[in-house]
Amino acid sequence: MFKKNGLALSSFLIMCHPASSEETNADALKNLPETYITATKNPTTWLLTPGSGIQLARDSFIQRGGSDLGDVARYDPTISAPFNFASSDGTFGYGQTGYSGYNIRGIEGNRILLLVDGIRQPEQFISTSFTQDEGSEGGAGRDYYDPAMFETTEILKGSASALYGSDALGGVVAFRTPDPDDFLQNSDNNYAGMLRGQHFSHNDSFAKQAFYAFRQNDFSMLLGYAGRTGHETENNGHTAPNPSTFNSDNYLLKLDWEANSEHRFGFTYEYFKRERDLEILSATGFINIFDKKILNWETQQRSRYSLSWDYTPPSSPWYDSIESLFYFQNTENNSSNHSESTFGRIRDQDISFTTRSTGLQSNLRKDLGKHQLTYGLDFSLSTSENRFFREDNGLLPPLANLVSFAPSETLRGALFLQDQFSPSEDSPWIIIGGLRLDYYQISPNLTDEYLERINKINLSTSQILPAEDHEILTITPKLEVIYKLNEETSVYAQYSRGIRNPTAEEISMIFDHPTSNGNPAGNITIPNTSLEEEKSHAFELGYKHQSNHKRLHATAFYTHYSNFIENAVDTGEDSYDGKDILTTMNRGRVDIYGFEVGSSWQLGHYQNALDGFEVGFSTGRTWGIDREEDKWLNSIEPWKSVAWLGYTSPEETAGVRLTGTYVGSVKHIDDSNGELFLPPSYFSLDVSGFWKINDNLTLQAGINNILDEQYWQWSSTRRNGGHSSNASSVDDRNTAPGMNGFISLTYQF
Repeated sequence: MFKKNGLALSSFLIMCHPASSEETNADALKNLPETYITATKNPTTWLLTPGSGIQLARDSFIQRGGSDLGDVARYDPTISAPFNFASSDGTFGYGQTGYSGYNIRGIEGNRILLLVDGIRQPEQFISTSFTQDEGSEGGAGRDYYDPAMFETTEILKGSASALYGSDALGGVVAFRTPDPDDFLQNSDNNYAGMLRGQHFSHNDSFAKQAFYAFRQNDFSMLLGYAGRTGHETENNGHTAPNPSTFNSDNYLLKLDWEANSEHRFGFTYEYFKRERDLEILSATGFINIFDKKILNWETQQRSRYSLSWDYTPPSSPWYDSIESLFYFQNTENNSSNHSESTFGRIRDQDISFTTRSTGLQSNLRKDLGKHQLTYGLDFSLSTSENRFFREDNGLLPPLANLVSFAPSETLRGALFLQDQFSPSEDSPWIIIGGLRLDYYQISPNLTDEYLERINKINLSTSQILPAEDHEILTITPKLEVIYKLNEETSVYAQYSRGIRNPTAEEISMIFDHPTSNGNPAGNITIPNTSLEEEKSHAFELGYKHQSNHKRLHATAFYTHYSNFIENAVDTGEDSYDGKDILTTMNRGRVDIYGFEVGSSWQLGHYQNALDGFEVGFSTGRTWGIDREEDKWLNSIEPWKSVAWLGYTSPEETAGVRLTGTYVGSVKHIDDSNGELFLPPSYFSLDVSGFWKINDNLTLQAGINNILDEQYWQWSSTRRNGGHSSNASSVDDRNTAPGMNGFISLTYQF
């Protein structure tokens, strides 16, 4: 239900004076940034950017009531953000992991690359999950961010391995934090900034952001903060959601020094921490082992330091500019679980995942007239490890660090080259060819704890061998052709090859369970040292048109995937004590295909009385088939269409936007492993608006799901519940929020 709570503003003490503010514009066509970078690593206009994707500016995200990672892609027809609800299974340590990442055209998890200011983000971990796959509830997700901290979010759909290597098999999500110039460019002074307070009724949360930018001669600085506190997300059912509280803090410091016309240096420090407490009512009593109380505490942390150097020489035969970045990043995901039964059994678990990465990137550009060259190197060394402690008075003695994979080092080294060719300045043809050479090595550290677990399962036999070093050398090409029909219209065709290398976890995973599909002996998961990279061949055809009053995009895509890495595959063999032997394998041939169409019009062009009005729509459908098993893919989202009507006043001091979303029912699924809950179709209606009270103060507010529609999102409900099947664990507790609202007040100086 919609709560009529007041808006709370956080106060920040900053020395400032009134100054011109950033312009706020609710007009979607004008508000979309015209420069895209991710697709080619070069600033490119939307019309001449190959492929398809979206770009969302922070102002648009705030105006439409965005509060979390899922809201970034709320209105895109082929992107979703899978969210793990608290499971009905109380016997494993993760009760709720939040957003696991993004699903782009049916591909998700570690097949989607996440970048923050160009820095690769850690993989999703899955090995503490009972079902051991990316579609399960459990493991460690990838939600280490406050999206209000990002100046822009750019999502590239389809394979991008020719530029970004492994993990970009299905697409790239690139977040960019603000620079000092993002605030100072619209100020007449040497300082600028912003203060904002927000309230969201769907989880009774309060958010605040503060940014302050300063310039003195050749030196500029940015201080940023974003924080949130709140409770469980309300549903629209009769069963209350699991009680929860959370708080998060995100800090940002950027220092830029323009030493001279040739050299520019930058330093960035960022820190994020979220704490979440959860009482898992949905699991209490579902499995009679723990029928009294199940509590979960989670902490996600991410910190990074980076140094940048931009060099523009007066003259060089090899490059016109160099952009280099050196960074260190540390991420931690910790979960503590406490479970009790009415007959006195108590279990306490502590699970943690840590990833530390050090990297160096260098991008070089050279203009040779007909050829625009972009080339460089990408090097990183990361270490990943996990820890798992359990104390259970029903299972003595306590388990000391029951690791699920070996601590490992992952080395990535790559060289890439891209050539953008046009026969002449007046030629309508643009041809972009790219090639990337990747060396990938995983070195498991066979610690005493890891070997002890191997030996315990072996019971002094040599049937199960530990993980070994793993190395792969891959080449990924791409070819993109753009033809300009005129100054406002282009068509494009592209081919790209994608790869995803196995993770350290997949190489050395070890897991055992006492029961398995009726086998009283249980099962064990053992390492597989012969894994190969996943592969894809992606094709896309598209049409784009953009004028001062209209934008249209239509595309059709087809991708063939092979060698998918699947966890917990039954080998058909038994261990010495009769347990099913499972392992991670390359298997499957998958075809994913579909289309997208979208457009928007400024109605004032057709009728003066409609000046300021905009109307638009987007729709998309994806199909996915496992050719090896002849089954539908459950990761494919149902058909989705979005339409909107907006108005912005002539002086751009006020605006309103009405958005309707239709999502079709889930039809094509694979339920061979158990009955699945199939969400019906639904239609939701949202309204948002802004009022620029004066040059410095802006009020933004809106209501989501005005019709109070009850619906479920397939990306969340299809995720398994551990020991319990999907159909038995999904109920109206997992419905999306009913009618809810938001309000935001922004002060810019």
